[in-house]
Amino acid sequence: MNNPYGYINGRVRMMRVALVDARAMDDVTNTLNYQEFLRQISETPLREDLGEATAQGAGLGQLDEALSRNYLKSISHLRSIATGQPAREIEALLLRYDLQNVKTLVRGVQTGRSADDIVAGLIPAGTLPWSALQGAAQSADVASLAQTLSVAGGKIGQILRAAVSGGASSLLDLEVALDQGYYRAVLSGVRGTNVRRYFTREIDVRNLLIARQLRGAAPNVRYFIPGGRDVSEADFLRIAGGDNSVSAPDLGAVLEAPDLGSSEAIARRLLDEASRNVAMADALGPGVALDYLRRKEQEIARMRLIGRAKFYGLSKDELQRELEGA
Repeated sequence: MNNPYGYINGRVRMMRVALVDARAMDDVTNTLNYQEFLRQISETPLREDLGEATAQGAGLGQLDEALSRNYLKSISHLRSIATGQPAREIEALLLRYDLQNVKTLVRGVQTGRSADDIVAGLIPAGTLPWSALQGAAQSADVASLAQTLSVAGGKIGQILRAAVSGGASSLLDLEVALDQGYYRAVLSGVRGTNVRRYFTREIDVRNLLIARQLRGAAPNVRYFIPGGRDVSEADFLRIAGGDNSVSAPDLGAVLEAPDLGSSEAIARRLLDEASRNVAMADALGPGVALDYLRRKEQEIARMRLIGRAKFYGLSKDELQRELEGA
């Protein structure tokens, strides 16, 4: 019997060709103003979904809608070409966006941001219906947010509700509970050795970032995420206590960076590299789709940042700093 990923990955590789390439991204980055940005982006594969974004008087709202439309179309297309076990594995990969969106909702509701501001930070991907996310953004508190999301369905909403019911209330407690539940779900949903190895690397990186964040307070093992490979529970407690040594040499850069923001940027580069590696090694598995999803996410995130930079007239250096953190 033929491996279904032979067909699926062929289609995903065609989708990858339609991503904005490095040269076109540079051209968009180097535009002088917002109007030139719109003209340049109209020459990329995103042009079919720009709609009213390029109309006279249009602003960032129309640009966000256009980018979201393109993102949603790409995710829908990816879902449409997989059936059976591959479909279940791709759904597991899409849980990443549920996780990010629920974290955005929790932060927004906890800090009292408006529903419009919260929705602007959401990613139009994942398994949770967009209408449910928009409705959840209007929640008065995290308890009602958890209730709304759990009714909407989806594993991450259920994880949030369980965390709130269990007494989690601080942002760190809630985010780590979401991470722990997410990685349990995704590791139970994917079978391929290569893609599972990617997620063990991601868990290691997340544990290092949490350990850095905990420094200065009493190390607590309840913030540790099980399932990694190179960072044990004992390592986590030691690093949270101030030790920078780690068994995997390339992970050391995450701990040696001067601040948490720099650590997060290094972590993203490490995971980008791991994603590319798994795509090459996993020709008949979900690694190709995993790599595509990361690339698409970065494409849309960078376009949003560049668009805002051009709209508000940020300098080239200011934009570069924003892109380095993306």
